[in-house]
Amino acid sequence: MSNERSSGELNEQQSKAVNCSLGNKLILAGAGSGKTKVLIHRVAVLIRDFNIKPSNILALTFTNKASNEMKQRLENILRTTSQGLWFGTFHGICRRILKIHWREAGIRDFFTILDSQDQLRMIKRIIKQKNLDENLYDPKHLQSFINRQKDKGSRYDNCDNDDTKYIEIYRDYDLACRQTNSVDFADLILLTYEMFKSNPSILNYYSNRFKNIMVDEFQDTNTLQFELLRLINGTNGSLYAVGDDDQAIYGWRGARSKNIKYFTDQFSDVEIFKLEQNYRSTNSILSVANKLIENNTGRLGKNLWSDSDSGDPVFVYEAFNDDDECGFITEKIRELVTKGYKRSDIAILYRSNYLSRRIEEELNSKSIPYKIFGGFRFFERAEVKDVLAYLRVSVNTSDDSSFERTINNPPRGLGEKTMRVIREHSKISQKSMWDCVNDPNFISTIGARASSSIQSYLSIIRNLQNIIKDANLSTIISEIISLSGLNNYYETKKTDESLSKQENLEELVSTGERFSANNSDSENLIQDFLDNASLEAGEYQSKINEDPVQLMTIHMSKGLEFPVVFLTGLEEGIFPNENRNITPGFMEEERRLCYVAITRAMKKLFLSYANSRYIHGSSSFFIPSRFLDEIPESMLQSVKNKSKTAYPYKKNNFDNDHNQSMDQDIFSDKFSIDQSVPFIRVGQRVNHMRFGQGVILSYTGKNEDLKLQINFENYGKKWLVLSYAQLEFLN
Repeated sequence: MSNERSSGELNEQQSKAVNCSLGNKLILAGAGSGKTKVLIHRVAVLIRDFNIKPSNILALTFTNKASNEMKQRLENILRTTSQGLWFGTFHGICRRILKIHWREAGIRDFFTILDSQDQLRMIKRIIKQKNLDENLYDPKHLQSFINRQKDKGSRYDNCDNDDTKYIEIYRDYDLACRQTNSVDFADLILLTYEMFKSNPSILNYYSNRFKNIMVDEFQDTNTLQFELLRLINGTNGSLYAVGDDDQAIYGWRGARSKNIKYFTDQFSDVEIFKLEQNYRSTNSILSVANKLIENNTGRLGKNLWSDSDSGDPVFVYEAFNDDDECGFITEKIRELVTKGYKRSDIAILYRSNYLSRRIEEELNSKSIPYKIFGGFRFFERAEVKDVLAYLRVSVNTSDDSSFERTINNPPRGLGEKTMRVIREHSKISQKSMWDCVNDPNFISTIGARASSSIQSYLSIIRNLQNIIKDANLSTIISEIISLSGLNNYYETKKTDESLSKQENLEELVSTGERFSANNSDSENLIQDFLDNASLEAGEYQSKINEDPVQLMTIHMSKGLEFPVVFLTGLEEGIFPNENRNITPGFMEEERRLCYVAITRAMKKLFLSYANSRYIHGSSSFFIPSRFLDEIPESMLQSVKNKSKTAYPYKKNNFDNDHNQSMDQDIFSDKFSIDQSVPFIRVGQRVNHMRFGQGVILSYTGKNEDLKLQINFENYGKKWLVLSYAQLEFLN
């Protein structure tokens, strides 16, 4: 939704940023402050007031949509075409340059641009040619490695990796690209950069031509994009960079948030402007956002404000568990709709994909239409469908579709040639594919390696068939995840995407447990569960056009705004998400992510957390997120569910015993603990003979199986079994 208001007038801060002199400028544009409007008006001023030719301006964005929108709005202001002005994404502009200078870049004319799937197929071919195991050399992980190296400006001969096979595959991939006259997305920028470095005359031409460079979303630039800008801008250019260091949330995919901070060091005579007037949110919401982000160090600093009234307070809801949290959200949605809000005015945001499942269940049960924005519903996610396919083929071996989905998933070394042979034999013999691979005469015609892989798969399905006879649904799902190798497959990758998939698999176990509890009278629980998963898709498609509530991860919400926002799952360990604590600056990026979520809200903002949440197949107990603790109590108003009593919101103290509102009446019936051990509570400080001092974050299980999650000062978060841990409980 555009922040350019109908008056077209600029506020004082915007006007200063738009009408400034030539030279290098950094525009710190807060959320909802009209940055696109400023960029467009700045280009118009350059053309009208500074008499700069459109052909001397380069405008860079991160999406084609943003580029096209800016071009149209600029032409509306100028009332003429912007002919000659280069508008585009980094990749689009570099493609344009390479089409002109392909010879100098060391490639051939009419090169092909590989999309992500093309690139992955090429990497898979190389792995196969080298006779490597895809379980050890995962194609997607290698794809990510190659792209990361290119984003840093590194070719195979100057990058580091402990496994030399990675560098060999990178080398062979680069060679294959040259042989097939192909260029991938990362190469578009790297080839352009390398071409400029080795051809000073060409670089000089573009530096002289593009004396004025405009860059949107500067905080999302990676290392190579920053260096490319530095190269073209030279010492005499005017680089106009618009961004927000407080909204830098894409570090996991290569963006370098420090680029904004480096701007004043790497470019000469930089003048900084701040856009702090917000046209989106109420002052109550902005005050909460400002207080939260103040806790990040090294910020260039902004303080958002609005000339509107303060609006409603920011509401916080303390839920007993995730069922209670979802019940509160659906109750509030119904109440808001009766007050005149459209359902599409309402967004439910969450840190991780798996958190959508319980919300989806509740919305379905209340017949509230919803849409997953920029993603898939829970049962449509690939890893969830994989597990369901294993379950389907275990109860119905004639299900060829599920058989094909599972036999080489995760990869077991079965190629497309083998699968073609099996399909053809199934068609000729009019038998299921399962029956075909169980036929010794047929198997003897397949190579030894493929035959071994098939036998391994058959053994997995037979084990599952035995487990299904006696085990409950959640246990069956857990066994599928384990026996199939799916969990290990994702665990070894250690990427943000693989972590998300693991979380979804864990949530599927919990989903099975809840389904069992809610369908105790089922005559065939497994079949009912599978049918329910299929039926939800049909119901979803029929409701998607009925003014749906918007569900999305916070990352997907960037750039959007909604009158009402529910920010859910604000518990320590979930948001901030401990599983993502694998990169430097993790906590500050998580806080920026929370800031982005808060600033999506226009009129009403609801924050919620649960004292317990059903994850990993059992109830675990949590403390509220530190992000709630960083917001003054006076800025938050407790809100209640009509069906339960509300208690005032209480802040945590991460250094002392706290959370007294979650006392024994909540927990005493859940656990039976030896009387010699003090009552276990979240926030209790402990000492371990090896790991030293720490704080209990959550716990799960009971009696001898009671496990504690402890954040140790020097070793980070660890799960310990209480009966073995020999902990000292500190006052």
